[in-house]
Amino acid sequence: MGLKVPKQIETGTTLGGIITLIQRCQFYFSALNFLMILATFYYTTFRHVYPSIPFWIFLIIMAGLLFALMTLEYTIIYPSFVAFQAHQAYRKERNPIVRDLEKVKKDLEEIKRELKEIKMRERNKDTRIDKHCKKRNERV
Repeated sequence: MGLKVPKQIETGTTLGGIITLIQRCQFYFSALNFLMILATFYYTTFRHVYPSIPFWIFLIIMAGLLFALMTLEYTIIYPSFVAFQAHQAYRKERNPIVRDLEKVKKDLEEIKRELKEIKMRERNKDTRIDKHCKKRNERV
């Protein structure tokens, strides 16, 4: 049973641009939201448990924790993520570029084989010419 893929609609660049801009701004929205949640957490919970720690020290602790998590992400998680994505993308059944590359490799091997045959014929031809010249020189 063949599953039909619906045709894509040409909408221009406006819709894609708006969605891309919103996605790129999510980082800034998340940072602001995170700061507001930190302030709320500090004033509703944290300062009652640890009353001797002022808000600015709490922010430094949270920044240090964030830095440690970013370091973990950059050194361990992100390389694994990139390797996984590359492995998933490099599959013949999913990626037409990989199929094209396989065809190019096969064509290149065929060209190399034909070139090798041509070189062998040229060497044999040169050998026959050399033998013919030697015979001619011997007669003279």
